[in-house]
Amino acid sequence: MQQENKNQKISKTAAKTAIRIFIIILFMGILPFVAGQDQPWGEKLANAHLVITNKWTLVFPAILFVGFLALTILCLKNKYSQTDINWLLVLNAVILVTYLVLLYSRIYKALFV
Repeated sequence: MQQENKNQKISKTAAKTAIRIFIIILFMGILPFVAGQDQPWGEKLANAHLVITNKWTLVFPAILFVGFLALTILCLKNKYSQTDINWLLVLNAVILVTYLVLLYSRIYKALFV
């Protein structure tokens, strides 16, 4: 069995952590829709509409998400053995998490404030 060096072990841990954090934050945003309409936010969600004035604003997040899926598949296929792909996945996940937090804060402000 091949010995892992310190950089590879750190990148492996960071990539696994980034995937887990992204999935947790993604599901936290979906929670109001899954939890049901009997919750306090049910009436507010029924009357809320998301209007996107420029459709091109969805292109960048879609590219990021597709890149995240591709990098995740590559990392899982290679069992986190390629350090560069691990760090690309971490960077992609950090940008996606930042985007999700900004999106969720905007939706929260529109619904609850």
